[in-house]
Amino acid sequence: HGALHENPGLVLLGLDDIRVLKGIRLDSDKKHIRLLAGKPQKSGDYYEVPVELRNGQEAGRDVIHSSAKAILGDRLPPTPSYHFSKAMVAKAYTRKAAEIYDKILFHGDQLHGIQKIVSCSSRGMVAHISTAPAPDQWISTPLRNQWIGDPLALDSAFQMATVWCFEEKGIVSLPSYAASFRQYSPKFPSEGLTTVLEIREATDRKMRGDFTFLNSEDKIVASISGFEAIMDPALLKAFKPEFKASA
Repeated sequence: HGALHENPGLVLLGLDDIRVLKGIRLDSDKKHIRLLAGKPQKSGDYYEVPVELRNGQEAGRDVIHSSAKAILGDRLPPTPSYHFSKAMVAKAYTRKAAEIYDKILFHGDQLHGIQKIVSCSSRGMVAHISTAPAPDQWISTPLRNQWIGDPLALDSAFQMATVWCFEEKGIVSLPSYAASFRQYSPKFPSEGLTTVLEIREATDRKMRGDFTFLNSEDKIVASISGFEAIMDPALLKAFKPEFKASA
């Protein structure tokens, strides 16, 4: 939104070099969060706009919580082809969504976006996920009446990564970086999506993979490439202290 505000007539094609630098801690105090957008720079047929989320100061300097380059253009790019590998659904997943949120994830009811995990293996994960309600259901005075990118769908993808890390490595994770996000539809389908996580690399501390968001016709709605999540044994205690004690 910040990138589009000063560039009327252009549409958001995606984001590059997305970095989560420092989480915003939610407590009893109100937070004054600023979204800063720089000047557009021409890059081939597109424009790049640097964007940052900032909140407060430490040692006299602004705290930068996240940063990226917004990619703007005249129109959305054509949808690329995608071949879904049957090997991705070869190993069925047995946990129900309710158990996932009760035992593994920390998210509140409104962020329970994973409907069902179809398959989970060392290669990746396939899941059915929900999309977000209208902005006015979550925000008292929304800037737009329609999401640009769907926040519940994107967060549900990061939740999938956490569940994958737990099932395959025994450690939960938090997102830290993504090389790029691309959107090929003006909005995500209200009926939900099938999301595919393909693992590219996994160590004891980090996983790297790609997400593909598919509609009911298996057409790509959006994609995330070069996603990285950091695994830390201490996170499970923060997520579910009672589960860690009994696990």
